[in-house]
Amino acid sequence: MNDKRQRKGKPQKLSTLIPEAARALGFQEELELSQRARVFHELLVQIAPHLAPHCRLTAGSEGGRLAIEVDDRATAQELHLRSAEIASAYSSHPGGARAIGLTVRLRQGNDDTERH
Repeated sequence: MNDKRQRKGKPQKLSTLIPEAARALGFQEELELSQRARVFHELLVQIAPHLAPHCRLTAGSEGGRLAIEVDDRATAQELHLRSAEIASAYSSHPGGARAIGLTVRLRQGNDDTERH
């Protein structure tokens, strides 16, 4: 008995199936946030590689501002200084979205919020 199944139709790339599956399962927002976070991280690796391990895009955007969570105040300060550059690069990237600035929050339970 032959256990091999024959394919029907043309094979599809996995990357095209994931968005469809996420939509069907109700995870489209999570997938979109994950894709925006990946774009942000890739841009940060190019622009300021030393900051990339210490920053995370947390909620996409808040009022056109990228919501970023950072590990320490030094990272927050450098993001402040480079916020226009980062927002512009994110806005012009094909996988990004319009961004007018950054909202930086310190991780580790600190309630300080800095808007740039």
